[in-house]
Amino acid sequence: MSVMKLICVTSVFFLLSSCAYKLSNKVDTLPGGVKSIYVPVFKNLSPEAGVEVFFTDSMKSEILRSGYATILNSESESDAVLVGMVKAVDFVTDESVTEANKTSFLPAGTVLSSQVRVTVTASIVLRRKLSTETLWSSEFTQSRNYVPPQVTLPVLNTANNLYNQSAKRQTLLVLSNEMMQLAFDRLVDNF
Repeated sequence: MSVMKLICVTSVFFLLSSCAYKLSNKVDTLPGGVKSIYVPVFKNLSPEAGVEVFFTDSMKSEILRSGYATILNSESESDAVLVGMVKAVDFVTDESVTEANKTSFLPAGTVLSSQVRVTVTASIVLRRKLSTETLWSSEFTQSRNYVPPQVTLPVLNTANNLYNQSAKRQTLLVLSNEMMQLAFDRLVDNF
């Protein structure tokens, strides 16, 4: 008898929890009732070559993942155009440093950065196709740290340009994903 009660209680619980999901009346949509969108490659005003591709791809992924709109290949076929711009990419060496005092491999007083802060500023404008009517716009700034190359023993020297470039690009890729997810969430919420 207690097994039957347990089955009934479990069934009622699952029934109620599934209904709660369907009772939500909030429907997220893009501003202006946009159902199809054209996303050209973001403009890049920063000196960091190629970063615009990261941001364009991240925004397109968010749109496709959401299912709120389809991405079309031309402005004339779409309801709206989402224009993005990477305004700045700044690299600032953090104040945390390592000083190489007791080593025969580095000159006395050598200071090595232990972190670099990457800050990106991007703006996004959603406008009606073939017009200047702005449906939504916003600007985003976000930062993230990465560890730059460190000089160790001569055999294990990791201070090379390839490592540094790879760490910078990986950090920019992560920032583009985070920022475009935030941007798309704000776009859908009309915030």
